[in-house]
Amino acid sequence: MATILTRRSFLDRSMRLALTAAASATLGVPPALRRALAAGTIPASSKKVFFIFLRGGNDGLNTVIPWGDDAYNTTNRPTLYIPAPDAASSLKGLAPSAPDLTRAIDLGNGFAGLHPGFKEAIPVYNAGQLAVIHRVGYPRQSRSHFDSQKYWENGVPRDNLLGSGLFYRAVMDTGLAEGRAFPAVSVQSKNPLLLRGPQAVTNLSDPKRYDALGVSNNATDKQKLLDYMASEHSIEYPAKDSRDLLFSTGRGLRESIDVLKSVGVGKNDIFDTDGKTHLFPIDAASNQKGYSSGWYSYFNKVKTAAQILAKTDAVVAGTEIGGFDTHSNQGAATGSHANLMKQIAWTIYAVRQYFNSVNSTLWDNTVIVTLSEFGRTSKENGDEGTDHAEAGPMLVAGGKVKGGVYQCDGVSWKPGPQGAMFGASGRYLSRAVDYRSVFGEIIRDHMGASPAQLEDVIPGYGNPREFLISGGTSLDGVKIAGELGLI
Repeated sequence: MATILTRRSFLDRSMRLALTAAASATLGVPPALRRALAAGTIPASSKKVFFIFLRGGNDGLNTVIPWGDDAYNTTNRPTLYIPAPDAASSLKGLAPSAPDLTRAIDLGNGFAGLHPGFKEAIPVYNAGQLAVIHRVGYPRQSRSHFDSQKYWENGVPRDNLLGSGLFYRAVMDTGLAEGRAFPAVSVQSKNPLLLRGPQAVTNLSDPKRYDALGVSNNATDKQKLLDYMASEHSIEYPAKDSRDLLFSTGRGLRESIDVLKSVGVGKNDIFDTDGKTHLFPIDAASNQKGYSSGWYSYFNKVKTAAQILAKTDAVVAGTEIGGFDTHSNQGAATGSHANLMKQIAWTIYAVRQYFNSVNSTLWDNTVIVTLSEFGRTSKENGDEGTDHAEAGPMLVAGGKVKGGVYQCDGVSWKPGPQGAMFGASGRYLSRAVDYRSVFGEIIRDHMGASPAQLEDVIPGYGNPREFLISGGTSLDGVKIAGELGLI
């Protein structure tokens, strides 16, 4: 007996299909969000942002090493201390082919160095395209993973109620989402708060399974399902509450699948300039760098996010990497933290190389930004690790980024036992930059938001008492730098 598909059952099936696909299809921006047009023109469409969330709280003092401060020493960090640079770890001639290093990589200002695991990213720094920003945080810093991640992602410190994300508003409230199949995409286990809001954006928990729609690995079966969805959405149905929303979800899902097919996320024919080294080591065949096989999943997510940015109309894409909650056995030049540094460094280098190979302007139109909920204690603990603390570093890279070291030099950094390293509550690195100032520059000067739109994206950004633009003494009495002129 033939199955009769009623309108109600079709709606029910459409919703279940959207959910079982594990991908939230992007919808057209509703009229409520089109106020962006009233705040200014829609920003330029060619700009891209690639984010990497370092989950767990990255040890900033062993990422950007203040070797010029005497308080960074073997007394405070007996097992985690990384020695100051020497001639072998200078920037001159340092390339990914250099031998493994045991000292900080000299950043050239007589005070700061990068973790030796960052050697792969030094060509980006030498090109003036990597900004290393130290002592980034926010007022009345929380040392809770859950709370602090929320504040970094929703863009409003100490606000536990705001449920939309910073980058979500950056694409929706500015009008950048208009007409795009992929205004923003995350490639990780679940959609981060950074990209959450009233409208659904795409999250790919497993790029390899997205095309399967959760029903079959058989190409014929998959095509039948797609054809069925297309035919049912071509039928006119009477107007009903939520029907337009549901239908647009189904159409968006189908369009998203088609776009991902064209991107070729299942392919990995992406090489460095030698034509032999895969830029994205996702399996043994592509692992010419000899990295741990445990890194394959992460680099597959990086590859997918990079491909989507390069080959679709996406404005924002990114992923996350865990393991930064290093309470024990953190390691110094080698160990768990060092391995994380190597992954981030190769990510920055690989995305740059890939984008430069796609076309001559893509890298110039891209910003890579890292974020982490907090830094770690200036002193190591009894388990050869570090504990939750306050300020930490951000890395910003891109073809038009003004590279260099920010807030880690002999002038801006107050050395000494009670200086910057112990400037907050006696054991935590004091902040000198508000993370909102970094994101504000990216959203306005790179993505193209108007000042009025930026105020919607980061509420209170222009508040003179916060000093996020000009710098000054913040609400909690801490002196901050304001905007740094990164873009």
